Amino acid sequence: MFKQPHHSCRVRGLVAALALTTVVSGCATYTQTQQHAERVIGRRTRQSARLETSRTRKVSSHAPKPNASKPVASVVTERPVDAFVREALERNPGIQAATANARAQLERILQVTSLPDPVLRTVTRPEPIQTAAGDVYFTFSVSQTFPMLAKLERAGNIAASQTRASLEKLNSKRVQVVADAERAYWQIYRFDRYLEINRENLRVLEDLSRVVETQYEVGAVPQQDLLRVQIEVAKLRDDEHRLAVQREAAVAALNQLANQPPHRKIPTTDPADVVAIDGDVNELIGLAVEHNPQLAVLREHISANEEQVELAKLGYWPDMTVGFEWNYLEGRDSFVPPINPTTGQRPAYSRKSEVGDDNWAVMLQFNLPIWTQRVEAAKREAHQRLIAAKKEQHDAENMVAFRVFDAWSRVQSQQHTLRVLGDELIPQSRQTYEVTLTAYQSGDSDFVALIDHWRRWLDFELMRHRETVDLELAYSDLQREIGMQLLRNDLPVSDEGAEQ
Repeated sequence: MFKQPHHSCRVRGLVAALALTTVVSGCATYTQTQQHAERVIGRRTRQSARLETSRTRKVSSHAPKPNASKPVASVVTERPVDAFVREALERNPGIQAATANARAQLERILQVTSLPDPVLRTVTRPEPIQTAAGDVYFTFSVSQTFPMLAKLERAGNIAASQTRASLEKLNSKRVQVVADAERAYWQIYRFDRYLEINRENLRVLEDLSRVVETQYEVGAVPQQDLLRVQIEVAKLRDDEHRLAVQREAAVAALNQLANQPPHRKIPTTDPADVVAIDGDVNELIGLAVEHNPQLAVLREHISANEEQVELAKLGYWPDMTVGFEWNYLEGRDSFVPPINPTTGQRPAYSRKSEVGDDNWAVMLQFNLPIWTQRVEAAKREAHQRLIAAKKEQHDAENMVAFRVFDAWSRVQSQQHTLRVLGDELIPQSRQTYEVTLTAYQSGDSDFVALIDHWRRWLDFELMRHRETVDLELAYSDLQREIGMQLLRNDLPVSDEGAEQ
Protein backbone atom coordinates (compact mmCIF):
# COMPACT_ATOMS: atom_id res chain seq x y z
CA MET A 1 0.00 0.00 0.00
CA PHE A 2 1.03 3.58 -0.66
CA LYS A 3 2.06 5.58 2.39
CA GLN A 4 2.39 9.36 2.04
CA PRO A 5 5.68 10.56 3.50
CA HIS A 6 5.99 13.67 5.58
CA HIS A 7 7.41 15.63 2.61
CA SER A 8 4.02 15.62 0.85
CA CYS A 9 2.57 17.72 3.65
CA ARG A 10 5.04 20.46 2.83
CA VAL A 11 4.14 20.28 -0.84
CA ARG A 12 0.46 20.52 -0.10
CA GLY A 13 1.11 23.45 2.20
CA LEU A 14 3.03 25.29 -0.52
CA VAL A 15 0.30 24.70 -3.09
CA ALA A 16 -2.40 25.79 -0.66
CA ALA A 17 -0.51 28.96 0.22
CA LEU A 18 -0.09 29.91 -3.45
CA ALA A 19 -3.74 29.24 -4.20
CA LEU A 20 -4.95 31.12 -1.13
CA THR A 21 -2.80 34.17 -1.94
CA THR A 22 -4.17 34.31 -5.48
CA VAL A 23 -7.78 33.87 -4.40
CA VAL A 24 -7.52 36.51 -1.67
CA SER A 25 -5.94 39.01 -4.07
CA GLY A 26 -8.69 38.51 -6.66
CA CYS A 27 -11.48 38.66 -4.07
CA ALA A 28 -10.09 41.90 -2.61
CA THR A 29 -10.14 43.61 -6.02
CA TYR A 30 -13.64 42.30 -6.68
CA THR A 31 -14.96 43.42 -3.29
CA GLN A 32 -13.51 46.91 -3.58
CA THR A 33 -14.89 47.39 -7.09
CA GLN A 34 -18.27 45.94 -6.10
CA GLN A 35 -18.55 48.37 -3.19
CA HIS A 36 -17.63 51.23 -5.51
CA ALA A 37 -20.25 50.08 -8.02
CA GLU A 38 -23.00 49.93 -5.42
CA ARG A 39 -22.05 53.38 -4.14
CA VAL A 40 -22.14 54.83 -7.65
CA ILE A 41 -25.50 53.27 -8.48
CA GLY A 42 -27.04 54.27 -5.16
CA ARG A 43 -25.53 57.73 -5.07
CA ARG A 44 -26.56 58.60 -8.59
CA THR A 45 -30.11 57.49 -7.98
CA ARG A 46 -30.40 59.60 -4.83
CA GLN A 47 -28.86 62.63 -6.50
CA SER A 48 -31.34 62.38 -9.31
CA ALA A 49 -34.18 62.33 -6.80
CA ARG A 50 -32.80 65.12 -4.65
CA LEU A 51 -33.86 68.08 -6.78
CA GLU A 52 -32.18 71.34 -5.88
CA THR A 53 -34.24 74.55 -5.94
CA SER A 54 -33.56 78.23 -6.21
CA ARG A 55 -35.49 81.42 -5.58
CA THR A 56 -37.37 82.35 -8.73
CA ARG A 57 -39.92 84.75 -10.10
CA LYS A 58 -42.64 83.40 -12.31
CA VAL A 59 -42.97 84.78 -15.82
CA SER A 60 -46.48 85.11 -17.15
CA SER A 61 -47.46 83.40 -20.37
CA HIS A 62 -49.46 86.48 -21.30
CA ALA A 63 -48.28 89.88 -22.38
CA PRO A 64 -46.51 91.96 -19.75
CA LYS A 65 -48.46 94.81 -18.28
CA PRO A 66 -46.94 98.28 -18.24
CA ASN A 67 -46.08 99.62 -14.79
CA ALA A 68 -46.68 96.20 -13.21
CA SER A 69 -45.37 95.97 -9.68
CA LYS A 70 -42.48 93.61 -9.01
CA PRO A 71 -43.50 90.31 -7.41
CA VAL A 72 -42.01 88.90 -4.27
CA ALA A 73 -39.58 86.07 -4.92
CA SER A 74 -40.84 82.69 -3.77
CA VAL A 75 -39.18 79.36 -3.14
CA VAL A 76 -40.04 76.70 -5.71
CA THR A 77 -39.79 73.20 -4.28
CA GLU A 78 -39.87 71.37 -7.60
CA ARG A 79 -40.27 72.17 -11.25
CA PRO A 80 -42.93 70.24 -13.18
CA VAL A 81 -40.29 68.80 -15.50
CA ASP A 82 -38.53 67.15 -12.55
CA ALA A 83 -41.33 64.63 -12.06
CA PHE A 84 -41.00 63.45 -15.67
CA VAL A 85 -37.20 63.31 -15.36
CA ARG A 86 -37.47 61.19 -12.22
CA GLU A 87 -39.91 58.81 -13.92
CA ALA A 88 -37.62 58.45 -16.92
CA LEU A 89 -34.64 57.67 -14.67
CA GLU A 90 -36.61 54.97 -12.88
CA ARG A 91 -38.22 53.31 -15.91
CA ASN A 92 -35.98 53.91 -18.92
CA PRO A 93 -34.92 50.54 -20.42
CA GLY A 94 -31.64 51.99 -21.67
CA ILE A 95 -30.61 52.89 -18.12
CA GLN A 96 -31.61 49.44 -16.90
CA ALA A 97 -29.54 47.86 -19.69
CA ALA A 98 -26.51 50.01 -18.79
CA THR A 99 -26.90 48.98 -15.14
CA ALA A 100 -26.97 45.30 -16.09
CA ASN A 101 -23.91 45.75 -18.33
CA ALA A 102 -21.99 47.36 -15.46
CA ARG A 103 -22.89 44.51 -13.11
CA ALA A 104 -21.92 41.98 -15.79
CA GLN A 105 -18.56 43.68 -16.30
CA LEU A 106 -17.95 43.51 -12.56
CA GLU A 107 -18.04 39.72 -12.73
CA ARG A 108 -15.08 39.75 -15.12
CA ILE A 109 -12.76 40.54 -12.21
CA LEU A 110 -13.11 37.14 -10.58
CA GLN A 111 -12.74 35.44 -13.94
CA VAL A 112 -9.41 37.05 -14.83
CA THR A 113 -7.93 36.85 -11.31
CA SER A 114 -8.82 33.22 -10.67
CA LEU A 115 -6.35 30.40 -11.19
CA PRO A 116 -6.75 28.26 -14.29
CA ASP A 117 -8.44 24.93 -13.74
CA PRO A 118 -6.17 22.19 -12.37
CA VAL A 119 -5.29 19.34 -14.71
CA LEU A 120 -6.15 15.78 -13.70
CA ARG A 121 -4.32 13.06 -15.62
CA THR A 122 -4.70 9.29 -15.49
CA VAL A 123 -2.80 6.64 -17.45
CA THR A 124 -3.86 2.99 -17.62
CA ARG A 125 -1.36 0.54 -19.16
CA PRO A 126 -2.56 -2.81 -20.52
CA GLU A 127 1.10 -3.76 -20.78
CA PRO A 128 2.66 -2.60 -17.53
CA ILE A 129 6.03 -0.97 -17.17
CA GLN A 130 8.22 -3.44 -15.39
CA THR A 131 10.44 -2.00 -12.72
CA ALA A 132 12.49 -3.45 -9.96
CA ALA A 133 9.76 -2.41 -7.53
CA GLY A 134 6.94 -4.04 -9.45
CA ASP A 135 4.74 -3.60 -12.51
CA VAL A 136 3.32 -0.09 -13.09
CA TYR A 137 -0.25 -0.55 -14.35
CA PHE A 138 -1.80 2.81 -13.44
CA THR A 139 -0.60 6.43 -13.03
CA PHE A 140 -2.57 9.28 -11.51
CA SER A 141 -1.41 12.92 -11.50
CA VAL A 142 -2.83 16.35 -10.74
CA SER A 143 -1.20 19.69 -11.53
CA GLN A 144 -2.02 23.35 -10.99
CA THR A 145 -0.57 26.28 -12.91
CA PHE A 146 0.19 29.38 -10.88
CA PRO A 147 0.58 32.47 -13.07
CA MET A 148 2.81 35.14 -11.65
CA LEU A 149 0.79 36.93 -8.97
CA ALA A 150 1.61 40.33 -10.48
CA LYS A 151 0.04 39.20 -13.77
CA LEU A 152 -3.23 38.33 -12.04
CA GLU A 153 -3.19 41.62 -10.16
CA ARG A 154 -2.68 43.58 -13.37
CA ALA A 155 -5.45 41.64 -15.10
CA GLY A 156 -7.75 42.31 -12.16
CA ASN A 157 -6.91 46.02 -12.25
CA ILE A 158 -7.73 46.11 -15.96
CA ALA A 159 -11.09 44.45 -15.33
CA ALA A 160 -11.75 46.86 -12.45
CA SER A 161 -11.01 49.86 -14.70
CA GLN A 162 -13.33 48.44 -17.34
CA THR A 163 -16.02 48.03 -14.68
CA ARG A 164 -15.61 51.65 -13.59
CA ALA A 165 -15.81 52.66 -17.25
CA SER A 166 -19.11 50.77 -17.53
CA LEU A 167 -20.38 52.63 -14.47
CA GLU A 168 -19.46 55.93 -16.09
CA LYS A 169 -21.29 54.81 -19.23
CA LEU A 170 -24.30 54.24 -16.98
CA ASN A 171 -23.91 57.78 -15.66
CA SER A 172 -23.59 59.06 -19.21
CA LYS A 173 -26.80 57.28 -20.17
CA ARG A 174 -28.59 58.80 -17.19
CA VAL A 175 -27.37 62.27 -18.07
CA GLN A 176 -28.52 61.76 -21.67
CA VAL A 177 -31.95 60.52 -20.58
CA VAL A 178 -32.34 63.57 -18.32
CA ALA A 179 -31.44 65.88 -21.22
CA ASP A 180 -33.80 64.05 -23.61
CA ALA A 181 -36.65 64.13 -21.08
CA GLU A 182 -36.17 67.84 -20.47
CA ARG A 183 -35.99 68.49 -24.20
CA ALA A 184 -39.24 66.59 -24.82
CA TYR A 185 -40.94 68.36 -21.91
CA TRP A 186 -39.93 71.80 -23.13
CA GLN A 187 -41.18 70.98 -26.60
CA ILE A 188 -44.55 70.18 -25.02
CA TYR A 189 -44.27 73.42 -23.08
CA ARG A 190 -43.59 75.33 -26.30
CA PHE A 191 -46.71 73.96 -27.98
CA ASP A 192 -48.84 74.60 -24.88
CA ARG A 193 -47.77 78.23 -24.81
CA TYR A 194 -48.31 78.58 -28.55
CA LEU A 195 -51.79 77.11 -28.17
CA GLU A 196 -52.59 79.52 -25.33
CA ILE A 197 -51.44 82.50 -27.36
CA ASN A 198 -53.26 81.19 -30.40
CA ARG A 199 -56.54 80.90 -28.46
CA GLU A 200 -56.10 84.32 -26.90
CA ASN A 201 -55.42 85.91 -30.26
CA LEU A 202 -58.33 84.04 -31.78
CA ARG A 203 -60.55 85.63 -29.16
CA VAL A 204 -59.03 89.04 -29.92
CA LEU A 205 -59.60 88.62 -33.65
CA GLU A 206 -63.16 87.42 -33.14
CA ASP A 207 -63.84 90.56 -31.13
CA LEU A 208 -62.14 92.60 -33.83
CA SER A 209 -64.19 90.83 -36.48
CA ARG A 210 -67.39 91.97 -34.79
CA VAL A 211 -66.07 95.53 -34.70
CA VAL A 212 -65.16 95.43 -38.40
CA GLU A 213 -68.51 93.88 -39.26
CA THR A 214 -70.31 96.68 -37.45
CA GLN A 215 -68.18 99.26 -39.24
CA TYR A 216 -68.84 97.54 -42.56
CA GLU A 217 -72.62 97.51 -42.04
CA VAL A 218 -72.66 101.29 -41.64
CA GLY A 219 -70.32 101.72 -44.63
CA ALA A 220 -67.41 103.04 -42.60
CA VAL A 221 -64.92 100.41 -43.87
CA PRO A 222 -64.57 98.47 -47.15
CA GLN A 223 -65.43 94.80 -47.46
CA GLN A 224 -61.77 93.85 -47.81
CA ASP A 225 -61.21 94.71 -44.14
CA LEU A 226 -63.88 92.22 -43.14
CA LEU A 227 -62.43 89.55 -45.45
CA ARG A 228 -58.91 90.15 -44.14
CA VAL A 229 -59.88 89.61 -40.51
CA GLN A 230 -61.86 86.48 -41.45
CA ILE A 231 -58.78 85.10 -43.20
CA GLU A 232 -56.67 85.73 -40.12
CA VAL A 233 -59.25 83.94 -37.95
CA ALA A 234 -59.23 80.92 -40.28
CA LYS A 235 -55.43 80.85 -40.21
CA LEU A 236 -55.37 80.83 -36.40
CA ARG A 237 -57.83 77.93 -36.31
CA ASP A 238 -55.63 75.99 -38.71
CA ASP A 239 -52.57 76.79 -36.55
CA GLU A 240 -54.38 75.44 -33.50
CA HIS A 241 -54.97 72.08 -35.19
CA ARG A 242 -51.36 71.88 -36.40
CA LEU A 243 -49.95 72.72 -32.99
CA ALA A 244 -52.17 70.13 -31.30
CA VAL A 245 -50.85 67.41 -33.63
CA GLN A 246 -47.24 68.47 -33.01
CA ARG A 247 -47.87 68.39 -29.27
CA GLU A 248 -49.01 64.77 -29.51
CA ALA A 249 -45.69 63.83 -31.15
CA ALA A 250 -43.77 65.57 -28.36
CA VAL A 251 -45.88 63.75 -25.76
CA ALA A 252 -45.07 60.42 -27.43
CA ALA A 253 -41.35 61.24 -27.27
CA LEU A 254 -41.54 61.96 -23.54
CA ASN A 255 -43.57 58.80 -22.87
CA GLN A 256 -41.07 56.71 -24.80
CA LEU A 257 -38.26 57.80 -22.50
CA ALA A 258 -40.28 56.67 -19.46
CA ASN A 259 -41.26 53.35 -21.09
CA GLN A 260 -44.89 54.43 -21.23
CA PRO A 261 -47.46 54.02 -24.01
CA PRO A 262 -47.04 56.82 -26.58
CA HIS A 263 -50.70 57.81 -26.30
CA ARG A 264 -50.57 58.42 -22.52
CA LYS A 265 -52.00 61.84 -21.82
CA ILE A 266 -49.81 64.55 -20.29
CA PRO A 267 -51.63 67.54 -18.79
CA THR A 268 -51.11 71.03 -20.07
CA THR A 269 -47.87 72.42 -18.69
CA ASP A 270 -47.85 75.50 -16.49
CA PRO A 271 -45.98 78.69 -17.36
CA ALA A 272 -42.29 78.34 -16.58
CA ASP A 273 -40.37 79.93 -13.74
CA VAL A 274 -37.60 81.61 -15.67
CA VAL A 275 -34.62 82.72 -13.62
CA ALA A 276 -31.30 84.22 -14.56
CA ILE A 277 -28.32 81.91 -14.95
CA ASP A 278 -25.00 83.36 -13.93
CA GLY A 279 -21.51 82.01 -13.57
CA ASP A 280 -18.01 81.89 -15.00
CA VAL A 281 -17.64 79.85 -18.17
CA ASN A 282 -14.08 78.79 -17.28
CA GLU A 283 -15.34 77.41 -13.98
CA LEU A 284 -18.05 75.51 -15.84
CA ILE A 285 -15.47 74.06 -18.23
CA GLY A 286 -13.45 72.95 -15.21
CA LEU A 287 -16.52 71.24 -13.75
CA ALA A 288 -17.14 69.50 -17.07
CA VAL A 289 -13.59 68.18 -17.23
CA GLU A 290 -14.03 66.76 -13.73
CA HIS A 291 -17.60 65.43 -13.91
CA ASN A 292 -18.43 64.72 -17.56
CA PRO A 293 -19.16 60.94 -17.72
CA GLN A 294 -17.71 60.54 -21.20
CA LEU A 295 -14.41 62.01 -20.06
CA ALA A 296 -14.54 59.75 -17.00
CA VAL A 297 -14.92 56.74 -19.32
CA LEU A 298 -11.81 57.81 -21.23
CA ARG A 299 -9.89 58.25 -17.98
CA GLU A 300 -10.74 54.68 -17.04
CA HIS A 301 -9.63 53.54 -20.50
CA ILE A 302 -6.29 55.24 -19.88
CA SER A 303 -6.01 53.51 -16.51
CA ALA A 304 -6.76 50.14 -18.12
CA ASN A 305 -4.18 50.74 -20.85
CA GLU A 306 -1.55 51.72 -18.29
CA GLU A 307 -2.17 48.42 -16.53
CA GLN A 308 -1.98 46.65 -19.88
CA VAL A 309 1.45 48.17 -20.50
CA GLU A 310 2.67 46.83 -17.17
CA LEU A 311 1.11 43.44 -17.88
CA ALA A 312 2.87 43.24 -21.23
CA LYS A 313 6.22 43.88 -19.50
CA LEU A 314 5.59 40.79 -17.37
CA GLY A 315 5.53 38.61 -20.48
CA TYR A 316 9.16 37.60 -19.87
CA TRP A 317 8.33 36.15 -16.46
CA PRO A 318 7.40 32.45 -16.57
CA ASP A 319 4.41 30.82 -14.94
CA MET A 320 4.89 27.95 -12.52
CA THR A 321 3.09 24.63 -12.53
CA VAL A 322 3.11 22.38 -9.46
CA GLY A 323 1.99 18.78 -9.72
CA PHE A 324 1.77 15.49 -7.89
CA GLU A 325 2.04 12.05 -9.48
CA TRP A 326 1.22 8.65 -8.02
CA ASN A 327 2.08 5.30 -9.65
CA TYR A 328 0.27 2.13 -8.71
CA LEU A 329 2.60 -0.87 -8.69
CA GLU A 330 1.52 -4.49 -8.54
CA GLY A 331 3.88 -7.11 -7.15
CA ARG A 332 5.19 -10.00 -9.27
CA ASP A 333 7.27 -13.07 -8.66
CA SER A 334 10.90 -12.27 -8.17
CA PHE A 335 13.49 -13.66 -10.52
CA VAL A 336 15.15 -16.53 -8.73
CA PRO A 337 18.66 -17.19 -10.05
CA PRO A 338 19.79 -20.84 -10.42
CA ILE A 339 22.13 -22.54 -7.95
CA ASN A 340 25.78 -21.99 -8.68
CA PRO A 341 27.19 -25.45 -9.48
CA THR A 342 30.62 -24.46 -8.26
CA THR A 343 29.55 -23.29 -4.83
CA GLY A 344 26.38 -25.27 -4.65
CA GLN A 345 24.59 -22.14 -3.37
CA ARG A 346 21.99 -19.85 -4.85
CA PRO A 347 23.23 -16.26 -5.36
CA ALA A 348 21.56 -13.51 -3.35
CA TYR A 349 18.65 -11.82 -5.10
CA SER A 350 16.05 -9.10 -4.34
CA ARG A 351 12.48 -9.95 -3.47
CA LYS A 352 11.31 -6.28 -3.67
CA SER A 353 9.22 -6.86 -6.77
CA GLU A 354 7.03 -9.23 -4.78
CA VAL A 355 5.94 -6.37 -2.47
CA GLY A 356 4.84 -3.88 -5.19
CA ASP A 357 5.22 -0.65 -3.18
CA ASP A 358 3.53 2.35 -4.88
CA ASN A 359 5.70 5.35 -5.65
CA TRP A 360 4.98 9.07 -6.00
CA ALA A 361 6.65 12.21 -7.28
CA VAL A 362 6.31 16.00 -7.03
CA MET A 363 6.41 17.92 -10.31
CA LEU A 364 7.57 21.48 -10.79
CA GLN A 365 7.67 23.08 -14.24
CA PHE A 366 7.99 26.52 -15.82
CA ASN A 367 7.15 27.80 -19.26
CA LEU A 368 10.03 29.36 -21.18
CA PRO A 369 9.13 32.72 -22.79
CA ILE A 370 11.87 32.50 -25.40
CA TRP A 371 9.88 33.94 -28.32
CA THR A 372 10.81 37.53 -27.58
CA GLN A 373 9.19 38.96 -30.72
CA ARG A 374 5.77 38.04 -29.34
CA VAL A 375 6.44 39.73 -26.00
CA GLU A 376 7.94 42.83 -27.61
CA ALA A 377 5.01 43.12 -30.00
CA ALA A 378 2.60 42.95 -27.07
CA LYS A 379 4.54 45.72 -25.31
CA ARG A 380 4.47 47.93 -28.41
CA GLU A 381 0.76 47.32 -28.90
CA ALA A 382 -0.03 48.25 -25.29
CA HIS A 383 2.09 51.39 -25.53
CA GLN A 384 0.40 52.56 -28.72
CA ARG A 385 -3.06 51.92 -27.30
CA LEU A 386 -2.12 54.02 -24.26
CA ILE A 387 -1.02 56.87 -26.54
CA ALA A 388 -4.27 56.59 -28.49
CA ALA A 389 -6.34 56.66 -25.29
CA LYS A 390 -4.59 59.81 -24.07
CA LYS A 391 -5.07 61.55 -27.41
CA GLU A 392 -8.74 60.58 -27.43
CA GLN A 393 -9.11 62.07 -23.97
CA HIS A 394 -7.41 65.32 -25.08
CA ASP A 395 -9.65 65.54 -28.13
CA ALA A 396 -12.75 64.83 -26.04
CA GLU A 397 -11.79 67.49 -23.49
CA ASN A 398 -11.49 70.05 -26.28
CA MET A 399 -14.86 69.05 -27.67
CA VAL A 400 -16.54 69.15 -24.25
CA ALA A 401 -15.03 72.58 -23.56
CA PHE A 402 -16.41 73.81 -26.88
CA ARG A 403 -19.87 72.42 -26.20
CA VAL A 404 -19.91 73.98 -22.74
CA PHE A 405 -18.87 77.33 -24.19
CA ASP A 406 -21.46 77.02 -26.97
CA ALA A 407 -24.27 76.13 -24.55
CA TRP A 408 -23.24 78.93 -22.19
CA SER A 409 -23.19 81.44 -25.05
CA ARG A 410 -26.69 80.40 -26.08
CA VAL A 411 -27.86 80.74 -22.49
CA GLN A 412 -26.49 84.27 -22.25
CA SER A 413 -27.86 85.27 -25.65
CA GLN A 414 -31.35 83.98 -24.92
CA GLN A 415 -31.40 85.57 -21.48
CA HIS A 416 -30.60 88.93 -23.07
CA THR A 417 -33.30 88.44 -25.71
CA LEU A 418 -35.85 87.57 -23.03
CA ARG A 419 -35.01 90.71 -21.10
CA VAL A 420 -35.44 92.87 -24.19
CA LEU A 421 -38.72 91.16 -25.08
CA GLY A 422 -40.14 91.41 -21.59
CA ASP A 423 -38.99 94.94 -20.84
CA GLU A 424 -39.37 96.65 -24.20
CA LEU A 425 -40.65 94.88 -27.29
CA ILE A 426 -43.78 93.14 -25.98
CA PRO A 427 -45.08 96.07 -23.89
CA GLN A 428 -44.43 98.51 -26.73
CA SER A 429 -45.94 96.32 -29.45
CA ARG A 430 -49.04 95.68 -27.35
CA GLN A 431 -49.44 99.35 -26.59
CA THR A 432 -48.99 100.17 -30.29
CA TYR A 433 -51.73 97.70 -31.19
CA GLU A 434 -54.11 99.12 -28.61
CA VAL A 435 -53.48 102.69 -29.82
CA THR A 436 -53.97 101.62 -33.44
CA LEU A 437 -57.19 99.79 -32.54
CA THR A 438 -58.57 102.95 -30.91
CA ALA A 439 -57.57 105.00 -33.94
CA TYR A 440 -59.15 102.48 -36.28
CA GLN A 441 -62.44 102.55 -34.38
CA SER A 442 -62.46 106.33 -34.70
CA GLY A 443 -61.58 106.22 -38.39
CA ASP A 444 -58.07 107.66 -37.98
CA SER A 445 -56.17 104.49 -39.03
CA ASP A 446 -56.55 101.86 -41.73
CA PHE A 447 -57.07 98.17 -41.22
CA VAL A 448 -53.74 97.14 -42.77
CA ALA A 449 -51.83 99.04 -40.07
CA LEU A 450 -54.04 97.49 -37.37
CA ILE A 451 -53.39 93.93 -38.58
CA ASP A 452 -49.67 94.60 -38.98
CA HIS A 453 -49.37 95.84 -35.40
CA TRP A 454 -51.41 92.92 -34.12
CA ARG A 455 -49.24 90.47 -36.04
CA ARG A 456 -46.05 92.07 -34.68
CA TRP A 457 -47.36 91.80 -31.12
CA LEU A 458 -48.24 88.14 -31.73
CA ASP A 459 -44.78 87.43 -33.18
CA PHE A 460 -43.08 88.92 -30.13
CA GLU A 461 -45.29 86.85 -27.82
CA LEU A 462 -44.39 83.67 -29.70
CA MET A 463 -40.76 84.69 -29.77
CA ARG A 464 -40.72 85.11 -25.99
CA HIS A 465 -41.90 81.57 -25.39
CA ARG A 466 -39.63 80.24 -28.10
CA GLU A 467 -36.66 81.93 -26.44
CA THR A 468 -37.79 80.59 -23.06
CA VAL A 469 -37.76 77.05 -24.41
CA ASP A 470 -34.44 77.58 -26.18
CA LEU A 471 -33.00 78.92 -22.92
CA GLU A 472 -34.11 75.81 -21.03
CA LEU A 473 -32.78 73.55 -23.79
CA ALA A 474 -29.43 75.35 -23.77
CA TYR A 475 -29.33 75.04 -19.99
CA SER A 476 -30.13 71.34 -20.29
CA ASP A 477 -27.30 70.95 -22.82
CA LEU A 478 -24.99 72.74 -20.40
CA GLN A 479 -25.89 70.38 -17.55
CA ARG A 480 -25.48 67.37 -19.84
CA GLU A 481 -21.97 68.41 -20.81
CA ILE A 482 -21.00 69.15 -17.20
CA GLY A 483 -22.55 65.88 -16.03
CA MET A 484 -24.32 67.27 -13.00
CA GLN A 485 -27.29 69.43 -12.01
CA LEU A 486 -26.53 73.12 -11.69
CA LEU A 487 -28.20 75.59 -9.38
CA ARG A 488 -29.38 78.95 -10.63
CA ASN A 489 -29.27 82.25 -8.80
CA ASP A 490 -32.42 84.11 -7.76
CA LEU A 491 -32.27 86.98 -10.24
CA PRO A 492 -35.29 87.11 -12.55
CA VAL A 493 -34.72 87.21 -16.28
CA SER A 494 -37.26 90.02 -16.58
CA ASP A 495 -38.98 91.82 -13.74
CA GLU A 496 -41.37 93.44 -16.17
CA GLY A 497 -42.65 90.07 -17.31
CA ALA A 498 -43.62 88.79 -13.89
CA GLU A 499 -47.06 88.12 -12.53
CA GLN A 500 -48.35 89.97 -9.54
